[in-house]
Amino acid sequence: MKRGLKIALAVILMGILGGYIYWQYNKRKIVKDSITTVIAKKTDSLYFIQYDSSRIDELNGNAVFYNVVLQSDSAEKESLKSSDSLPNALYNIRINQVMLSRVNITGLLTNENMIAGKIILIKPVVHIINTGADHSDAFNIADTLELYKKILGKFKSIQADTIQITGGMLYITNKAGKPQATLENINIVLNKFQIDSTKNYQSVISYFIKDVLVTIENVQLSASEKNTTINLEQVNYSAVNKSLKILSAKQFHDNNLTPVINLKNIQVNDLNTDAFITQQRLMAGQVNCDGGLLTIYIKKKKVPDNAGNQSIELSTDMIDQAQVAGINLGSTNVVLADKDNPGKSPFLLKNVRFKVTKLLKVSEGTTINNLINNAAWELSADGFSFNTKDKLYKVSIGDFVINNETSIVTIKKVLLKSLLSEQEFVKNSKQQNDQYNLTINNIILSGVNTQKLLSDQHFEIQSASFQPIIKIFNDRSLPPGTSSKVGTYPQQSLLKLPFPLYIKNVTISNGSVSYREKALKSKLTGDVFFNQINGTLSNITNIPRLIKEQALMKLNVTAKFLGEGNLTTEWQLPLNSSDGVFRIKGLLKGMNAVTLNSIIEPLAMASATAGSIDEVNFTVAGNDNKANGDILFLYHDLKIDILKQDEDAELKKKGLVSTLVNTIIKNENTNRENIKAIDYKRDNTKSFFNLVWKTIFKGVKYTALGKTEKEEIK
Repeated sequence: MKRGLKIALAVILMGILGGYIYWQYNKRKIVKDSITTVIAKKTDSLYFIQYDSSRIDELNGNAVFYNVVLQSDSAEKESLKSSDSLPNALYNIRINQVMLSRVNITGLLTNENMIAGKIILIKPVVHIINTGADHSDAFNIADTLELYKKILGKFKSIQADTIQITGGMLYITNKAGKPQATLENINIVLNKFQIDSTKNYQSVISYFIKDVLVTIENVQLSASEKNTTINLEQVNYSAVNKSLKILSAKQFHDNNLTPVINLKNIQVNDLNTDAFITQQRLMAGQVNCDGGLLTIYIKKKKVPDNAGNQSIELSTDMIDQAQVAGINLGSTNVVLADKDNPGKSPFLLKNVRFKVTKLLKVSEGTTINNLINNAAWELSADGFSFNTKDKLYKVSIGDFVINNETSIVTIKKVLLKSLLSEQEFVKNSKQQNDQYNLTINNIILSGVNTQKLLSDQHFEIQSASFQPIIKIFNDRSLPPGTSSKVGTYPQQSLLKLPFPLYIKNVTISNGSVSYREKALKSKLTGDVFFNQINGTLSNITNIPRLIKEQALMKLNVTAKFLGEGNLTTEWQLPLNSSDGVFRIKGLLKGMNAVTLNSIIEPLAMASATAGSIDEVNFTVAGNDNKANGDILFLYHDLKIDILKQDEDAELKKKGLVSTLVNTIIKNENTNRENIKAIDYKRDNTKSFFNLVWKTIFKGVKYTALGKTEKEEIK
C-alpha cells in the first residue's frame, strides 16, 4: 500500500512536473492561440491578432507582449462588404509593447475578465478607416468605445489601478485614404479604471472626466465640407484640474500654408469635461489666450429695408459650441474678410484685445450681433488707416476701446489727411475745390447701442465729445466750379448718409477751424481761423421716426476769431425741410481792426491801419437759393489803405486812392439803430458757408459805406 501510494505520488509529481515543463515551453503558444481565437470569434472573423513574442510571469501576475498587431482580415472584409455588413469604421492597431502587472492570468487566458494593477501600452499606433458603409457620422460614440475595446481586448470586464499610454499615434482616414484626423505622440495616464459589459459609453468616458491626464504633441483635423484643416500643438488636458492647455491652435484653408487662425497659449480653466468630451461643447470658467491671428468673415444677409445688410460671422470649426464665463484674448491681429467676395482684399485690425466678463455662448453660425446681448465685453485695438477711393486722402483711426457693459466707445484720434501738398492739389485740380485736413482728438461716445451698431450698422449714441481741428484750403485762381451744390447743406448731407444715425448731444471742446484761400488777383494766400471753439450740438439724426418727434438740429458755439474776437453763434438746422431752411444768430465783439489784415490784404488788396471793431451782431436765415438777414456793425477810428503789387509782388500803399477811400468809408458807426437788412442770392455752385459769409460781409460793407440794400439795387 505504501509502495502504491509512493508510485501514485510519483506519477502525480511527474505529471505536475511534466505539465509545468509543458506549460513553460508552450504557454506563449497557448496564450496566443487563446487570444487569437477569442478575437476572431467576437468580431465574426473580421479581425485577427498577432504578436512577435511574449513574456509571462504567472506567479507574480506579470505579462509583456511585443509588437502586437490587431487588424482587419482583407478577405473577410470583402465578404462582409458584399453582404452589406461592413461596419462604419475599421481598425488597424500596432503596439510596440503591452505590459501587464499584477494581472489575473486566468481571466487573461479566458478573455472573460481582466484585473490588473497596471496596464501600459508603449507606442500604440491606431489607424481608423471610416468606410462610410452606415452613412453615419465620421466618428461617433460607438466608434470611440469600440476603439477602446480593441486596444485592450473584448473582455467582459476590465479593472486596473492605472492604464498608461506612452508615445501613441492615432490616424483617421476615409476609405480612399484621405486624412481626416491625426494625433501624434499621445501620452495618457488613467487611474482607477473599472468597466464591464453592462457599462455604456457614458460610464467609460466618466473615467476621462474624473481622473486622467492627457498630453498630445500634435493634433490635425480636417473638415472636408468646409475645406479647412485645424492644427493643435502641445495639447495638455487634466481632468483632475479641470484644465485644458494648447500651445498653438491654427486653422488653414486647403492648399494654403498661411493660417487664417493662429492663436498662442490657450488656457481653459474650470472645464466641464463631461460636456467637452461627450458633446464637443466648451463649457468653462475662464478662457485665456496670448493672442495671434484671427480671421472673421463678413457676409451679407437678408434683412429689412431699414436695417443694415451685413453681419459678422465667427468661424466655429474648432468646436461645436462654447459657453464660458470669461475670455481674455491678448494682442491679436484680426482679419476681416468678405465671405461673398473672396478676391477682395481683407481688412486688417492690429493688436486687438478682447475681454469678456460675463457669460458668453457661441454655436455654429454664430454672429457677433448674437453674442453682444449675452456678454459684458470690452474690445480694444491699435489704430488703422486706409486711402480713399480717389487716392486724394488717407483716413486714419487711432487706438480705440469699445466697452459693451458701460456702452462707452473711446477713440484716441481720427484723421483725414490730404495725400497731396497744396501745390500738388492745385496742379491736379481743374477747378476750384476745397482741400481738407481734419483731425478729431479724444473722442468719447457714451450710451452707444452696440447691438444696433454691430448688427445693423445703426449708430445710436446718447452723447459724444471730441476736439475737432479742421483745415481747409482753396485756390481761387483756378476756374470756378460749375456743378450745383444745392442739397449739400450740413443737415441735407446728414439725411443722405447711407446708415441710420442718432446722436442726442455732442460736446465740442477747444476746437479750431482754419481756412486758407489763394486770391485770384493778388495770387497771395489769406488765412481765416477760429480757435478755442467750444459748443454743443444736439439732435443729430437721419431717422424719420426721430425726426417726426424732434425736427430741429441745433448748434451753439463760442470761439475766438483770429485769436482775438469773442464769437458766439447759434445755428438752427431743421431736418424736415425740403429746401434747406436754416437760421443763424451770431455776435462778435472786441477786435482790433488791424487783426483783419491777414484776410483783407491778400484777398481784398486793402489794409486796416487803425480802428476797433466793437460788435458785429447778425441774424441770417436762408434756404437753397438765398439768404437774408439783419446786420449790426459797430466800430470806431477805422483807417484803410488800398494796396497794389509792385514788380516784386510786394504790396504797396496806393496813396491817392487810400485817401479817397477813407473819405468814402465811414470812420465809425456807434449807432445801435443802424441795422442793415440784407438779401443775398446764392451762387448755387458755392458752398453753404460761402453763402453765410457773403451775406454777413455784405451787411458789414453796407455799414462801412453807409449804403442800404435799396441803394445797392439802384
